[in-house]
Amino acid sequence: MKTSIIPLLTALALSSTAFAVSFDTEAFGARLNGWRKDRTAVYSFTDAKYRTHTPTVSYSPTGTLFLSTQVDMLSIAGKGAICQIGLTLSPAGVLEGIQIKGTIGSKSLDTGLIRRPDAPAAAAPAEGAAEGAAPVRRLNPTDEMITELFVRFDSEMKKFTEGKEAFRSDLISRMSGNNVKSADLSAGLRHNVNLMLQNVSR
Repeated sequence: MKTSIIPLLTALALSSTAFAVSFDTEAFGARLNGWRKDRTAVYSFTDAKYRTHTPTVSYSPTGTLFLSTQVDMLSIAGKGAICQIGLTLSPAGVLEGIQIKGTIGSKSLDTGLIRRPDAPAAAAPAEGAAEGAAPVRRLNPTDEMITELFVRFDSEMKKFTEGKEAFRSDLISRMSGNNVKSADLSAGLRHNVNLMLQNVSR
């Protein structure tokens, strides 16, 4: 009997170590107006309406957490945006990768995978800088990743307003109030990213 219990206890110990990082799906939903029966949350943010789907959570054999969710920007005409946010977190809960993919009408966008930056080497003092001057402060690596993510996202969104015909179409949709505004969509997605990270625990 003892020999059968030992492997079980060992397996439990290993699994708790491997999956030390976790995500609180219910708390995340509560921050987005609560999960409905269809396991989506519908809410307003920055003058736009959104629908976030319950995140998918999976683990690698080594305990890396893969977290993804779909965020829909809703519009009166039904021509909103559908975006997928994907996060990769180490077993210690450190953000290692983040990406946004999406479609707006017939066009698609992809920020590409943003990876965690390597630790920077000690910066040499700038030429002409006063001796003893405070070193330039860098953003936290996670903040750097999120900043880079939305710089790329905004660049991708420019594709939707390129050319005279696109500009004319965008102008008409703005007048009718049915367009997907880049600033609103960016803010809504950033809100989801922030809440997802706030509900990761170790």
